[in-house]
Amino acid sequence: MRKNTNLAADEGHTVWEPDGDFGRRETLAAVLKGNPLPVAYRLAYVANFYVGPLVKNMERDFGLSRPEWIILFCLHQRSDLSAQQISNVSGRPKTSISAAVRQLQDKKLIVRSTDVRDGRRLVLHLTDAGRKIYREIIARFISREADMMACLNRDDRRTFLELLNKIIENSGSWAKPY
Repeated sequence: MRKNTNLAADEGHTVWEPDGDFGRRETLAAVLKGNPLPVAYRLAYVANFYVGPLVKNMERDFGLSRPEWIILFCLHQRSDLSAQQISNVSGRPKTSISAAVRQLQDKKLIVRSTDVRDGRRLVLHLTDAGRKIYREIIARFISREADMMACLNRDDRRTFLELLNKIIENSGSWAKPY
């Protein structure tokens, strides 16, 4: 254990701070106990620790931001999406998606074309380079998800996914674009 002496000198005291994982677990338990947002905070905690390191490494290794990745991911799942549609299904602000579209076009990872069914609408498509980088990055996400879910057995995973799907199916009442 160590004392944290990095406080301002005028405070005149030190704070005890336990070392290592024990301290993190103890602090997390205190934050979770009686939390007025028991579900939302836990979802955010899991999401932050799942995606945070992946995005950091993706930025370093591939020069891609989180909004750029979201676009690649969505377009891999379904081509011919507009930037507006990606914003609507990702919960990301339209401005960050629009900026990321321009960046991905500059990097030649996506192209934009006119929708053949509606000439007023612009849709996005992955390029071969975009598909290649997607495959490299998705492998990391899959591996991290496997690590995260390793504590759950098959039935737990199925139940957890069913519960998440139930929340998502009801998201029309609370998930509004911003």
